[in-house]
Amino acid sequence: MKFIKYTCFSILSIALLSACSMEQSSESGMNNMSNQTMTNTTSSKHPLVGKEASDFELKDMKGNTVKLSDYRGKKVYLKFWATWCGPCRQSMPELNKLVEEKDRDFEILTIMAPGLQGEKTEEEFVKWFDQQDYKSVPVLYNPDGSSFADYQVRSIPTEVFIDSHGKIGHVQLGAISNEDAKKIIKDLQ
Repeated sequence: MKFIKYTCFSILSIALLSACSMEQSSESGMNNMSNQTMTNTTSSKHPLVGKEASDFELKDMKGNTVKLSDYRGKKVYLKFWATWCGPCRQSMPELNKLVEEKDRDFEILTIMAPGLQGEKTEEEFVKWFDQQDYKSVPVLYNPDGSSFADYQVRSIPTEVFIDSHGKIGHVQLGAISNEDAKKIIKDLQ
């Protein structure tokens, strides 16, 4: 009986600490999404830190083309997320507050992959997004998941902090507070 209680308690504990996770394959870049224990990665441990940020050309919700290279000379906070990810949705209202701050010296972009692995289609996403309380958050569509693969996104949310020279300065797995994000941005070149 003790074993059963211990096992149930362990499973419940893991479930409560879970973050959304995704395994990547070389074919699609986004396969086998599952729940996994949330992990925080410091910038020194992630293999992309110190490397040139992979450029992308994605469409925003209004159909405008957005290129990461257009932000060269500025710091960029890049968030990968999904609508089905609980921690992602919970972090978005706070991110919206950061987006609305007038005096910030960095750009904020979010990327989602419509139609892939259980994500809403673009049409479904627009209807869903219009009902949310974070309409100021800029959303870019990555329907083929290529940016998720380029940035080695294995769990979501994943936040990538890019310095003004276009180099990755920090990668954070799991949600991050606005205060922590500002500290990371401040420490970037």
